[in-house]
Amino acid sequence: MSERTLHRARIAVGTGILAAVLGTFMIFASAGGALAASPAWTIEKSPNAALLGGQLESVSCSSSHACTAVGNHVDTSGITITLAERWNGSIWQRQPTPDPASDTTPSVAPELLGVSCPTGRFCEAVGDYQQPAGGVSIADSWNGYYWRWQSFPVPANSAGAGLTQVSCTSATFCEAAGSYFDESDGQTTPLAAAWNGTSWRLQSTPSLTSTAAFTALSCTSPESCEAWGGGTPSNPGPEVAERWNGSSWQLQTVPSNAAAVDSLSCASATFCEAVAPGAAYNWNGSQWNAQTLPSSVSSAALNGVSCTWPRFCEAVGATNDNGNVVGVAAVWNGSEWTAQTTPNPAGSTFAHLSAVSCTSASSCEAAGDYQVVVTSGDRIAVAENWNGSSWSMQRAATPPAATTNTLSGVSCVSPSFCAAVGTHFDAAGYEVNLAEIWDGTSWAIEVVPNIKSQNGAPADNELDSVSCVSARFCQAVGTGPDGPSAALWNGSAWTVQPRPGADVSAQQVSCPTVSFCMSVDGFANVDIWNGSSWSADPGVTGFSYVGSVSCLSAGFCEVVGQGPSGENAAAWNGTSWVAQSTPEPASAVACSAVSSCEAVGQMPNSDGQAVPLAEAWNGSTWTLQPAPDPANSQGASLVAVSCTSASSCTAVGQNQSSSVQNFGQVQTLAEVWDGTTWSIPATPDPSSAGQNLLSGVSCGASQACAAVGQYSDPGGIPATLIEAGA
Repeated sequence: MSERTLHRARIAVGTGILAAVLGTFMIFASAGGALAASPAWTIEKSPNAALLGGQLESVSCSSSHACTAVGNHVDTSGITITLAERWNGSIWQRQPTPDPASDTTPSVAPELLGVSCPTGRFCEAVGDYQQPAGGVSIADSWNGYYWRWQSFPVPANSAGAGLTQVSCTSATFCEAAGSYFDESDGQTTPLAAAWNGTSWRLQSTPSLTSTAAFTALSCTSPESCEAWGGGTPSNPGPEVAERWNGSSWQLQTVPSNAAAVDSLSCASATFCEAVAPGAAYNWNGSQWNAQTLPSSVSSAALNGVSCTWPRFCEAVGATNDNGNVVGVAAVWNGSEWTAQTTPNPAGSTFAHLSAVSCTSASSCEAAGDYQVVVTSGDRIAVAENWNGSSWSMQRAATPPAATTNTLSGVSCVSPSFCAAVGTHFDAAGYEVNLAEIWDGTSWAIEVVPNIKSQNGAPADNELDSVSCVSARFCQAVGTGPDGPSAALWNGSAWTVQPRPGADVSAQQVSCPTVSFCMSVDGFANVDIWNGSSWSADPGVTGFSYVGSVSCLSAGFCEVVGQGPSGENAAAWNGTSWVAQSTPEPASAVACSAVSSCEAVGQMPNSDGQAVPLAEAWNGSTWTLQPAPDPANSQGASLVAVSCTSASSCTAVGQNQSSSVQNFGQVQTLAEVWDGTTWSIPATPDPSSAGQNLLSGVSCGASQACAAVGQYSDPGGIPATLIEAGA
């Protein structure tokens, strides 16, 4: 998250005090009838912008028009789930796959690491997922219509097991390989099992003096399989190879100082190829021999290999090319390996081919993933095709994946129209504008253009606040790459505009009419919209910080922030600012009349703990109002407020719980003013473990309020939050 966003939305906890956002949005809501306080608020379904996703680890083809690739991806809830997709000769399509019942938290992280499809109507996929006691093996089968979860045996004395590879010669014979941790001797042990068409049966492997895990496997018949393995990252060990003869596994001799093999493919009982980072090995029926790779591939990590006969094999992987990781491929012609040119996704800085499967010398499919920026951590599925002469890109199935989403401001003008704004991260790791529109039935994302940097490159953009006069006029303000920005909604589309001034976060806006808007920022700078353009105006005199603005007309606006000693509010009379004394500095303000404004924020109590702050303006003075402190609170703050009349205001913010069951959890908070007292209605918290924040609120003519913010989704990724209170 950028420094600008942290400045806008940070919550710092120290010595039990919740430091609330000072730059949270405030908009003006037109005067209306009294707001009916609701005993409880409800969460409304709000969309989140999603990234392209997918990470493909293995691929298997039974023909040129029947391939299956498997892996995993992070879904739109931030939870890792398994992924399978099918090539039908023209397109890749995602297939539903079963996931563990416990897959509700990021720690479970299921993944499919190997797949084998001997026919178009049968595939076997294997992998693992995590549980508190250790890893658990996954075995899934495809019957031509759907994937089905299979029961897989647990090795005796094991404290965690996982499968990495599978090889099938028919629907009634598959071999799966991986490893498990043997509690009896504290060693990582090779794991092998056979499928007979009905069930899986564990097999014994030769005893080893050092730790080993099977990482590569290939079978040509139920009586002929080759497996290769070695140490684990936490327990390094020498490489080992083993051969299955139909009744038992037997150790083989491997070349000295052999690298860790990632993939293995056998064309017959007397011909196999194994590949590793910077290395390749050949089985000739009696021994394994090291091979020479071309110089351009010798430094590459080869992760996949597929052989159709002893004179044709394809190997794929990745290598570092001047700081960018790019996909590589090499072909075996029976006597030597030759490097091939492979395409890479446009804009990628990391492209990795994990696996390859060939049905002939003129038909191969490679699968993997890429990233636009390595630091983003967002993997996108990739597929490539070999047609006998060249490699070409294909459009892999890229399921929607989670990314950080947050809403900062909202403005409602009727029961059938609200606009909410914020930001989300794109695939390149930039913050980009986010806007959602309520049409009376549902919220939908509306595209907002993003301002590019002066050299035309993509850059960070964010929207902090929005104010609407009607369903056909809204002004949203925020920041672009070179300074403040604005976005105008005309009833059908958003257009963006640069604004004068420095690049300062916490931009806030209030529009009483289509021909007048005022925007303020955290450093007390002021911009004014005259109906056609934005212009800079002298800042709020004497103020070092302005957190919020509320305008009733071009001749009256109210701001709160940090001004001269004791004068932390100021009124705009159309030409100049007049400072006002306040009991305490506030964060947000809303006015329903020149003589009626409410300001909210936080202040310390006698113990130094942050408690909600509310103040009222009666046209001549600001007066402190009692604002209730939530039960079991170790710090609370109100950061936004909306008023429809002097006796109808709603403020929102957050509270840090001190209760035993929710200790430290940041919870949503709303308080309602009925003209006499402030009260706390119940607000739901979608996350039971992470943060739940409300950053903006607007109450329309229907006396209904919409509050926006963010919460930590099940995967711990910030997601949009919209709550409604009547």
